[in-house]
Amino acid sequence: MMSKGRFCAGVAGMILASACAPSVSPLVRQQCYDPDARLAAVLKPLEARQAQGCPSTADCEALKREVERLALVCPGHVPTLMANAVLAYDGRRREIAQPYLDGILAMAPVQPDAAVLRARIAIEDGNLSFARRLLTQQIRLSPAHAGLHEAYGAVLYLDRQWANAIRELTAAQELGAPLWRVSYHLGLVAEAQGQIDEARRRYTDALEANPGWPIAQARLTGLGLPPATVIR
Repeated sequence: MMSKGRFCAGVAGMILASACAPSVSPLVRQQCYDPDARLAAVLKPLEARQAQGCPSTADCEALKREVERLALVCPGHVPTLMANAVLAYDGRRREIAQPYLDGILAMAPVQPDAAVLRARIAIEDGNLSFARRLLTQQIRLSPAHAGLHEAYGAVLYLDRQWANAIRELTAAQELGAPLWRVSYHLGLVAEAQGQIDEARRRYTDALEANPGWPIAQARLTGLGLPPATVIR
């Protein structure tokens, strides 16, 4: 349900949506000047290199270490913590990402992007009860956040609450979640209920919105629909 192509947007989108946390100690404040500008100065070249597939791995790793260093200098700056969490998660280091996210949620209660990624880690760990509690709390605080409803739909799908999963995924789409992703997840719900024609329709919608997406194509192929008949 939580595919790699996916509930979290790029590093920049999740970071820019994060707010700064409350005050930190005078010593840290003295060292932590203009954290937004300092973070942007590192993320901009990092994202440019990542878009090119990191032609120089050493350069990418050096920039990532600089983002980690900024978290030590500015431990109360939520966008910096979020940047580290996203980079760690994308680097398959969930054990590093989780403490950053827990720290963000402890400092600032209204943090939907951090909650979505933290819930995703919980889902991957099989801790649906934690993910459910976290997402329902955050939805109460940020009811118009598409990502929260989309992630909650994933939890409900895994909990076999089909009608509620459809409700949350539909809400996510109405709030602006990508059509290709929502259609794919609705396809999973339909397939789980044995509604094969509906599942095929949803997977086809996902492929039309995101042509060539191999995950949706694989589901269609598994349902007996050849690749050549999918993209209209």
